[in-house]
Amino acid sequence: MVARVMRFATLIGPELKDLLRENPAALSEVLEELHPEDIAEIVDDLSEEEAATLLAHVPAEIAAPVFERMSRERQEEIITRMSPEVAADIVESMSSDDRADLVQDLDDEPREKIMAALEPEEARDIRALSEFAENTAGGLMTTDFIGLSKDLTIRETIEAVRARADSVETVYYIYVLHGVDDELPASTPEHANESARAAHALHHDGPYKLLGVASLRDLLLAESTQTLGDVMTENVITLAPDLHQEEVAKTLAKYDLSAVPVTDKFGRLLGVVTFDDVMDVLVAEQTEDVQKLAGIEPVEGGYFATGFWRFISARARWLIALFIGEFFTGTALARYEGSFHAVATLVMFIPLVISSGGNSGSQSATIVIRAMAVGDIKDKDTVRVVRRELGQGMILGLILGSIGFVRTMLWRPVVAHQFRLSCVVSLTLVAVVTLGCAVGALFPMLLKRMRFDPAVSSTPFIASLVDVLGIITYFSIAKFFLASVMTPAH
Repeated sequence: MVARVMRFATLIGPELKDLLRENPAALSEVLEELHPEDIAEIVDDLSEEEAATLLAHVPAEIAAPVFERMSRERQEEIITRMSPEVAADIVESMSSDDRADLVQDLDDEPREKIMAALEPEEARDIRALSEFAENTAGGLMTTDFIGLSKDLTIRETIEAVRARADSVETVYYIYVLHGVDDELPASTPEHANESARAAHALHHDGPYKLLGVASLRDLLLAESTQTLGDVMTENVITLAPDLHQEEVAKTLAKYDLSAVPVTDKFGRLLGVVTFDDVMDVLVAEQTEDVQKLAGIEPVEGGYFATGFWRFISARARWLIALFIGEFFTGTALARYEGSFHAVATLVMFIPLVISSGGNSGSQSATIVIRAMAVGDIKDKDTVRVVRRELGQGMILGLILGSIGFVRTMLWRPVVAHQFRLSCVVSLTLVAVVTLGCAVGALFPMLLKRMRFDPAVSSTPFIASLVDVLGIITYFSIAKFFLASVMTPAH
């Protein structure tokens, strides 16, 4: 499917460029049958000027969903090449959360021009949403929802949903609000004015207190003469506007919801966070965590959308920190320099020993960080997790230690004290693998208790720490078993 879309975009791109030059007015007819995602892919292949011209010559209801699918950097490049009036038309047709994020990120001059060209109601909505941080429930929420009075009948409610369906992000949930058009026009037995009552119920200033929620399924299964208040669920899962986006995603996943209302401390409905916005959050959060685990400062945007020197900056800082950390490995080795002269064969097994400890620590860190991210591990589980990792580390160490013992015994050429050397390698593997598992599990949990991001404990950092501990452990065990021959050289 992806290959087909790519070929389609490649084929139609040159045709659209010709149409842009010769007959821009005909673009709407060509694009109206295409999916917005396909159009966005085509527009991405155009220059900023060509993209701005294309979007300016199609209706806003086509341009807006295409515009929403572009990266923020691309949006800013294109919108600054449009007239404020054209840009305002597209912005007004975007979902409320997306347009607020876009306008908030613009430079002062284009932002003020677009805000001045917007309808007053839309401008107020953008200002209200811009008060919340972008990575919170308030920053993710949309104000495009259906809020109705509990006194509407099911028949009238369905009419209201139909009247508003094209202008909201989700019609699956209907939010029941206190004070929304309590004085509705009276209904006749023939329901002749149902549409008027429904339309009247949609106009409210808000925010109003959230009384309950009804799903589309509730409406379809209810009797048409029942009221919305009869079928609504009063025990509603809600979010605080300052809740971090990662916790928002966890809430939707935990309760298996496609949308969650955001309320203030008085229980008034401010907006709704929908599942599609949370999917974007999950992708962003997971990308950030993966980058941190790899020892890279998180960067926004795609691989090619991120500048060459931005990547250098993101990678160099951690590499320098890890490089300096490895100095301690050299310091630890220097401390046992005399032992090298006494038993030179010990040096041969250093990579084997320290890499095993680092690998086991990286494994534990990755497992624990992921479990913490999805809520499997809580703060109270620290002792339980460390105990579990110590047990796993011991067994894994015994497995690797047994293999290491056999490998050392079969070492050619045969060296003096081979059996004792094999014991040293075997016991060190047990110790460093166990130690690596414990450190890899404990370090992220300690960081979380200190209110740092656990992903900061990147696997390269833990590997470097375990390397130092592995060297000390290796030569400490060697000095015990080979004390008679490990006299420092003079």
